[in-house]
Amino acid sequence: MRSILMKFSWISDKILSEISSILDQVDDESVQNLVETLIKADRIFVSGLGRSGLVARSFAMRLMHLGLKVLVVGDITTPAISKGDLLIVISGSGETPIIKHVIERSKESGATIFLITSKADANTISLSDQVIILPNVSEPILPLRSAFEASAYILLDSAVIMIMDKKNITQQDMMTRHSNLE
Repeated sequence: MRSILMKFSWISDKILSEISSILDQVDDESVQNLVETLIKADRIFVSGLGRSGLVARSFAMRLMHLGLKVLVVGDITTPAISKGDLLIVISGSGETPIIKHVIERSKESGATIFLITSKADANTISLSDQVIILPNVSEPILPLRSAFEASAYILLDSAVIMIMDKKNITQQDMMTRHSNLE
């Protein structure tokens, strides 16, 4: 039983170790493929539900800051997806019915599908063109698969930095695209 008196430094060390153990299992080539796929896409659609959806929206904002054309699935102004477009799906289970439907419709429309999930046998893997698995840890300290979302966030921010490097985009360049309506 965990003590209610656990110290912050111990907890934060455990969390960082947990996330690191997940990200250590991701190979550089799959992230490089993600970066290349993002750069080549006509438009990028991002999708996720719950906390994964928050990670997807955060990633969409960074892609916009990079100057890429990005849309969030489910927003009222999101147009139809089509050939040449890329759908990035963030789903811990990889089996949420709505997510599966979004993948199927996108595939029918000719879009490329890139799935980020924690489940190596998810039923949406066979529908996806590329997949990155962020595996669950056996005894997580983080509740309710939070390690997946945190790992996905770091993975995607890493991809953003790789795109910045590849396209010679500076943080100052990105700031010019930051919202000025706040």
